[in-house]
Amino acid sequence: MDVSVVGELNVDIIMRGINGFPELDKEKLAEEGRITLGSSSAICAVGLSRLGARVNFIGAIGDDILGEYILRFLNNERINTLRVRRQANSNTGFTVSLTYPENRALITYTGIMEYFTVTDEDIDFIASNSNHLHVSSFFLQKRLQQDIKHLFTKVKEKGLTVSLDPGWDPEDRNWLKLRELFPLVDILFLNEVEAKRLYSSIYDRDEDTDTIADSFSKEINLLVIKLGERGALAVKDDERYYRAGFKVNVVDTTGAGDSFNAGFLYGKLNNYDIERCLLLGNACGALSCTGIGGTTNLPTLKRLKEFIEGFFA
Repeated sequence: MDVSVVGELNVDIIMRGINGFPELDKEKLAEEGRITLGSSSAICAVGLSRLGARVNFIGAIGDDILGEYILRFLNNERINTLRVRRQANSNTGFTVSLTYPENRALITYTGIMEYFTVTDEDIDFIASNSNHLHVSSFFLQKRLQQDIKHLFTKVKEKGLTVSLDPGWDPEDRNWLKLRELFPLVDILFLNEVEAKRLYSSIYDRDEDTDTIADSFSKEINLLVIKLGERGALAVKDDERYYRAGFKVNVVDTTGAGDSFNAGFLYGKLNNYDIERCLLLGNACGALSCTGIGGTTNLPTLKRLKEFIEGFFA
């Protein structure tokens, strides 16, 4: 199973145990802080690699210390970084995550990710070295947005399957661009908030999650909606599937959705049925929440199986 992941590469600066919310002209203290690999695309790539997939990453980093950290991290995770470009006179992006007991606040500097796109050489590499292509953070990558239809069309012509997790649109005005990609995407991952916002942008009205899923199933090959601690649902060919989530002691939710994607994709690429894919996705997402940062507690296949078996023992 060979997967290529195209997307952003940035670092997460995570702070926990903060004594209140930030205020202008005042300083707050955090009990704990950590710098780790961030970005939706990279977290999913690491998750897939730990489960045993052979993963190629196509992206860009700045010519700086954060870029060096990312490259070393990916290589240590046995991810092929041949197509990760180091851009001179550019900065690697990063996200500051302020983590509170019930939720978190994120501030992102996009850096080089905003200007990254794929080349024809990248597309040839993906087509020759992969069975599946995954793309994350559609809205954050302005330049890639312009070329993504070309990318998807070309790799599908070569027989690859395609998945997309667009994430949230910070400008909240580009949701309709996603609809153009529906015919080219085999799996579309959304969280519940994103699904509702996408639906209201297209149809100019609000609906409950089940209605939204059923409506989109007429346009999307396989739609997966992540429901947080409640689990996840999927819809394919007018058939709805649901799996409840796992109860764990949550430390940090950073990257939980991307970890879910890794588990679900691992199952799908091994031809598991949709309910089992949801199970693996939920388990990966839950385990991710038990450590700080999106990659700290991403499981190996052995750890994933032990976790699931322990729950149903």
